[in-house]
Parts: sequence; structure tokens; C-alpha cells
Amino acid sequence: MRDLDIDLIDSINPFEAAYAVLAKSMNETVLKQVQSVISAKKVKISPEEARALAERAVEFKRQHGRLPEITSQDAWEKRMAEGVAAFARYRAS
Repeated sequence: MRDLDIDLIDSINPFEAAYAVLAKSMNETVLKQVQSVISAKKVKISPEEARALAERAVEFKRQHGRLPEITSQDAWEKRMAEGVAAFARYRAS
């Protein structure tokens, strides 16, 4: 095993090209969107509740100048962000 050529290991990495593309195209905004979609899939929210939370998120944006964040320490803000992501998912399907 000590004589294994390191170039051989590098040449069989099937994820290297995909990782390189993602690393160049991902920024903070995209990562937050990915995180919110993943989080919304983990949480069960009905379409009606998602719509209500999305409407409250619009009001939150008017008051605070930003959308609710899924990473917030505030449980209510986090729930609104989950609702927004779930609502977007329901509208897309």
C-alpha cells in the first residue's frame, strides 16, 4: 500500500470536477438558499401554513429590511424562513 501512486488516487476521484465547478459558483447567497431548501424538506409544513408563514415573512421584510433567516437564533424567524422555503417548494411543484 505504501507504493501506491498518488496520481492514481487523484485520477479516480469522480467528484473532483463537480466540486471544482461548485466551489467557483457557490457564494453566500446560494449557500443560504440551499440550506433553506434542505431545512424546509426536513420540516413538515402544510401548504396553508407555508402560505401564512410566507405572508408573515413579507411583513417581517418590510419591518426589518431583510427576509427571515433559517439560521436565526429566534425560533419565530426561523419558522418563517422554513415556511418561505416550503411555500416556494409547493409553488414549484
